[in-house]
Amino acid sequence: MKRTILGLAQGVAALVLTIGAFTFFKACGDMEGKFMACHWAQNAVVLVGIVLTVLALARILLRDDNIRTGLSIGIFALSAAAAFIPGTAINLCMMKDMACHTAFKPAVIVISVLLAVLSLADVIAGFVLIGKKRSK
Repeated sequence: MKRTILGLAQGVAALVLTIGAFTFFKACGDMEGKFMACHWAQNAVVLVGIVLTVLALARILLRDDNIRTGLSIGIFALSAAAAFIPGTAINLCMMKDMACHTAFKPAVIVISVLLAVLSLADVIAGFVLIGKKRSK
């Protein structure tokens, strides 16, 4: 039951990251037909969010505990990497009061770290469950 709740929470967090990155906490828009660097950071976060959502969906649908644990390891690694996209892997605008600095970057970091913590908890729960099955 705990692993089902963790899987659903991972799916919700991945969806919020994906949808939020191009809607309610999106980076700066185009400037006179040109895109700022933060636009490409937003695109990268959306792409990573889509992959995280697919992994989380597979994690929910598949029933094998070994596969679920492996998927959660992948979700952990990818969500941890996603936290470093805005401002580290891909630069943001030079002005610190722009939306990419005030909304996009903090939201991506918080949601990515939350997703990493959820997936790490699921990995630990998976190892405990797998260990119990093997000891029987």
